[in-house]
Amino acid sequence: MAKKDLQSMRQFLNGRIGRVSNFLLPEGAVTTAKNVHFDELGQVKLRPGTTLINAQVSDNYACLGLHYLKGTNSQLLAVFSDGTNSDVYYNAAGTWTKITGLTDQTKDLKTRFTTFLDQAIVVNGTDIAEAWFGTGTADQSIGTLANDLNLDDMDSYKCSLVEAFKARVYMAGNTTTPDRLFFSKVASSTPHITWTPTTDWVDIGSRDGSNITALKRYAYDLLVFKKEFLYRYRGSAGVDPEPLINIGTPSQEAVVEGKKGIYYFSSDPVGIYVYTGGQPVEISRAVSDFLEAIPSTYFATVNGFTEADGDHICFNIGDVTVGGVSWTNVVLRYTISSQVWTVYSYPNELRRGVIWDNATNNVAVVGDSDGNIMTYNSGLTDNGTAISYELITRYYELGALSETNVINKMSAISSKAQGGFLKFQIDDSEDWKNVGQLKKFVTIFKNTNIKGHRCRFKLLGDSTATPFLFEGLEFLEATNLGFIE
Repeated sequence: MAKKDLQSMRQFLNGRIGRVSNFLLPEGAVTTAKNVHFDELGQVKLRPGTTLINAQVSDNYACLGLHYLKGTNSQLLAVFSDGTNSDVYYNAAGTWTKITGLTDQTKDLKTRFTTFLDQAIVVNGTDIAEAWFGTGTADQSIGTLANDLNLDDMDSYKCSLVEAFKARVYMAGNTTTPDRLFFSKVASSTPHITWTPTTDWVDIGSRDGSNITALKRYAYDLLVFKKEFLYRYRGSAGVDPEPLINIGTPSQEAVVEGKKGIYYFSSDPVGIYVYTGGQPVEISRAVSDFLEAIPSTYFATVNGFTEADGDHICFNIGDVTVGGVSWTNVVLRYTISSQVWTVYSYPNELRRGVIWDNATNNVAVVGDSDGNIMTYNSGLTDNGTAISYELITRYYELGALSETNVINKMSAISSKAQGGFLKFQIDDSEDWKNVGQLKKFVTIFKNTNIKGHRCRFKLLGDSTATPFLFEGLEFLEATNLGFIE
């Protein structure tokens, strides 16, 4: 028998990585990360919570749309059904108030927005397109005065997608002509726009067997997504004549912009990709087990949003079962600068997200599946519910894997982790055994008798307090028992 030198397991640089053998798993990676993140490089921190804005808007109904109208009359807009109709609300001095002219719309339809000429344009594919200045009554903005949009020109060509690009407004998602991209006239010097939908359109990949699912402007292009393809439209410069990019998206809500490109979920092939101007690149291998567990019936419900710093992309994927473990209301979170993934879980699905200027700073706002609009990464709970967390490390080997080692004394290092419990698992056992409870910055555990060829650890608990910062483990006393046949 030989005593082992003190060993420290003190860095968590690589976040959560799945489907990799322990031998190849990077030293700074973990296999499970629930409601923790790795933004403090090398350390693990409990995520912040969500905080309700005003009061619940519509009990037990999911958010159908969320938009920040930034302009002369800046407003935060949200769309919910009441079981009979859908209504568009705005945050009026602390109260969610229905917008006159945007009430009693067809229920349960996804609602999309774009901002153009100081107004929010609202479409859902069934009701007429309307616009709102952030005050007064929404209407179709008819006329030739400044900022008129003449949306009545599109009444016979109702669309479910809308985007502003190069001084025009574009629409798509018409059920009669699902491959057609309509565009307005260029904004005049007044400025105002008009439409001639009988002639001002272009068909996108009409023979590719797929319909337009999303529009997103990026750099010099208007990106036109279909379920299996991505086209680049450049106005007078034309559009990709053939589907050069064979990775599309199932819905508008699955496409978001981050600080290094356009990030989107694809259902065929399943994954999350980043587009920067060439072929999209898959970035989601570390969480592929979660993505491949999404039921196909949920593909069109997957939605993404960015955090206020632009460095974090989040995708709501609903309920999944991974490795026999059930996860509810999952959000996959990617840090662009460090290329690290983690997994969040919430009391309700986060169906929409947007960046909102609350007059103090820019914050991320989310709409959930239970009628709530909340600030994201705010507070110590999820709208009053404790945050449950779990971290499972990689397996640690204290020498050759064939050797048996015993850890008799160890420590856990963590700021503000009082109340968290530490467990261990050895070799191929499925049982988790207790090490103890973390009670202070350095908690020392004696007589642990952790005996085996390899071991890994689990930190878990529930929190309503200041987020902890877990800094790792140290094996203070360990003995090598050699090769035991």
